[in-house]
Amino acid sequence: MIKLLKFLRVAAAFALSAAALPSSAQPLPEVATACTGGDLTCLDQGWSEEQRQWWYTVSQGSRLIPLSWAQALKTADGTSAMYGPANLARLGYLPNPASLANSEGLPVGFVIDHDRRRTADLMCDTFPETCRSRTMREPWIGLNCSACHTMEITSNGTRFRVDGGPALAEFDTLVNDTEDALRATVGDTARFQSFATAVSGGQTDAETLDSLHKQVNEQLDWMAALRAINHSEVVAGPARLDAQGHILTKVSLINGARSPSSEFASDAPASYPFIWNTHQQNLLQWNGIAPSILKLPLFGRTTDFGALVRNVSEVIGVFAHVEANRGYAGLGYDSSTRLTEMVGLERLLSRLQSPIWPEDILGAIDPVLEAEGRVLFEANCRRCHAHLEPNDLRTPADEQMTNLLESGTDVFLACNTYLRTTASGNMDGQRTLGFFGEKIDEVDATRKMLINASVGSIIGKADELVSALFSDIEPERSAIIMDTPAGEILPGVVDPVKKEQARQCLTASDPILAYKARPLNGVWATAPYLHNGSVPTLYDLLLPARARNFSSAESDGPGPFRPETFGVGSREFDPVNVGFASKGAPWTFRVRDDDGNITPGNSNAGHDYGNAAFTEAERRALVEYLKGL
Repeated sequence: MIKLLKFLRVAAAFALSAAALPSSAQPLPEVATACTGGDLTCLDQGWSEEQRQWWYTVSQGSRLIPLSWAQALKTADGTSAMYGPANLARLGYLPNPASLANSEGLPVGFVIDHDRRRTADLMCDTFPETCRSRTMREPWIGLNCSACHTMEITSNGTRFRVDGGPALAEFDTLVNDTEDALRATVGDTARFQSFATAVSGGQTDAETLDSLHKQVNEQLDWMAALRAINHSEVVAGPARLDAQGHILTKVSLINGARSPSSEFASDAPASYPFIWNTHQQNLLQWNGIAPSILKLPLFGRTTDFGALVRNVSEVIGVFAHVEANRGYAGLGYDSSTRLTEMVGLERLLSRLQSPIWPEDILGAIDPVLEAEGRVLFEANCRRCHAHLEPNDLRTPADEQMTNLLESGTDVFLACNTYLRTTASGNMDGQRTLGFFGEKIDEVDATRKMLINASVGSIIGKADELVSALFSDIEPERSAIIMDTPAGEILPGVVDPVKKEQARQCLTASDPILAYKARPLNGVWATAPYLHNGSVPTLYDLLLPARARNFSSAESDGPGPFRPETFGVGSREFDPVNVGFASKGAPWTFRVRDDDGNITPGNSNAGHDYGNAAFTEAERRALVEYLKGL
């Protein structure tokens, strides 16, 4: 009976959708992105329109909710479509026209994942009714890389796009609003009836309603478990996400442990990194947590295994279904991750060039100031930031890791990842790399379990990756040596727990207690700045900050200082200071709380190598030089 009802439901939905199409509807184009028509300019970064479209629409195995739910779901207040174009644009996601690859006209990076086979029936302990009803085998909506790594900028009425740049999107709001909308729906009988009618294509018998009600509650229970750990008083806002925190939370909940630790919230939001030239870097992520140096023959071409582990880790954090609560990583975990597509995305990314300052839109670069800035950059910045030409896709990036004491920036992205532990559940006694790597203890570093989950997911999808290939994956990395900080730890912060965590991280020596300095080609298109997005423009980055990680007191010199409050979310570009206009932005970033205390995670300290000594003319010259990188 259930199978018959499922068939009738799908058939009715198809008939209703077909009837809704106008008789004059045109066939969908094979290739269409926002760059193929209209008033949007896409900068030439070495991709064809076909490649750009694939980047925007291909699934990596991310599964947030069933597509039919997303299409029927209203916002919590019931006033608009939760996944409608207007609401997703409000959250900062970019429109993408309908095409054969994007039949639903979803925004950039919103993708459909559909596996009709038994292999889609995953995490059935968590989602028993969703598996029993075969909803796992229906189309699901999820996100891919481009949702968070595509930038759009406006300047005096002209819009242009930067692929690989940091999005101005509100990921946390998307996730929380989805949960709130589902909760409001299931809690209102009339509203749920309307939702169920849309989802089921008109089949609203008691059995169908009861099944859907159970499925929605399964998703709500799962979302609530994630939110209970992730929730933080530090609001990420647009353009930021504590991605590492979200990923580590997910790992702690899928490893089969009965009592995952909730000690660390996702309270260290970071800017979405710009991702051109990633294949030329040895260490990925802001704190270099993902090594990327072992090259393997995979799918007929050379593939960087470290980058593959990084991509799988990200998909685990962004809604992939993974069964790491049973089995053994060395034999493979079942998952929804799409290994072939991720390999293809990584290869496509290796062809992405950094954006060149569009002088026809943003104005010409002053050659005299640029030359003066070059001299200053070579003297003050080059030791950490190597040079790459925009079209150089071969030269090693020669990125440098700078310890927390020297960098002086907000410590908590690196610190949380370093300190975070949880019960290991099914991973207890396993090795991080399946048959190799570090042994995982009963309670251990969550980052070790992330490697185990990622490697297990890869092995579960790639028979040709035999275990012998993993013996040298983790390269030896030199320790980051810290001196003992002088003075108070985090002056201006009053939370004793966060001050103690910072003390531990500022006095320990570990490779991930550092932040990465990489080549700055294209940096003009990556505001806001510093790893946590705490500085609005390049000009402001050249000012000193009042905040300090350690000192007898906060800086109280004559200034000027970096702004501690500014708007985020506007796409209007400031070509003079190089960043986004603060005025009229929908959200306000604040370094301090209402009592004037520095919010851990939001500090704008650091990256100060004598900033106060720069003259105004020198700062302007450096900004002009940075425009041209």
